[in-house]
Amino acid sequence: MAVRSLSKRANALLGRGLVALGCVVAALCLALMGYARTGAVGAGHTWDGAGPAYLTSAVRGGTHTCAVTPDSGEERTVDVPSWPNRGPHVDGRRLDPWFSGPAQVACTDDVTFTQGWVVRLYPLVEQWLVLLAGIVLALVGLDRLGLFRHTSRYP
Repeated sequence: MAVRSLSKRANALLGRGLVALGCVVAALCLALMGYARTGAVGAGHTWDGAGPAYLTSAVRGGTHTCAVTPDSGEERTVDVPSWPNRGPHVDGRRLDPWFSGPAQVACTDDVTFTQGWVVRLYPLVEQWLVLLAGIVLALVGLDRLGLFRHTSRYP
């Protein structure tokens, strides 16, 4: 059975598409990692309860405890893992509202608090595999464009 190869134009289009897709995936992962660290930092926060919230530690080492006290509903205590010792990895605790209305969040140490629609994307960023997939897609695209072909300039 003969393997049919792509035309030169189709190969170039595929390569450019893979590079673009890989760069977008990698950039989105890195941007979300950075955004998870730009929330309000402190020991006390106000959660509007309209959507999920994400707590990440602003301090390295140990486990940190936060008490969520809503205006209407039961108080809960949650543990927030510490900031990893190396890398931009996001490791935190996602909270879905179990109450209606606002809530006060009081923590033992400084934590970064983010809320809103972007919190739903954080599980993708918690996995290094997504960032790695973006990088691999870009590299495969560059290979399709011929960047890694070894050709000698000298006969």
